Amino acid sequence: MEINQLHVLLVCNLGASTGVMVTKMKEIAQNSEKLKNTDVKIEAHPAGELREHIEDFDVILVGPQIKHQLKHLSEIASEYNKPIQVIDTKDYGTVNGANILKDAIILKMNK
Repeated sequence: MEINQLHVLLVCNLGASTGVMVTKMKEIAQNSEKLKNTDVKIEAHPAGELREHIEDFDVILVGPQIKHQLKHLSEIASEYNKPIQVIDTKDYGTVNGANILKDAIILKMNK
């Protein structure tokens, strides 16, 4: 199944390490043959700004360091009918942007 648009919002505490992840994910998306005709947008914002940005994104990925906020963030995502999940801790720790991007695609397709 081909997707025309993949707008991914990473939410985190302050954004330093998540910013590195965004850079890695964008690099992978730009070099992906499967995503070459897809409108890809990937950004990171603090969890407290979720309502300000959520309408512009297809899926929400939560940094593992704030997974304790998942219930609250899920309630907000539900209001906007947006899928949300916590980023795998191992993938996050090893900056495995490919796996995280793949998870975002699966999350969008299963919406």
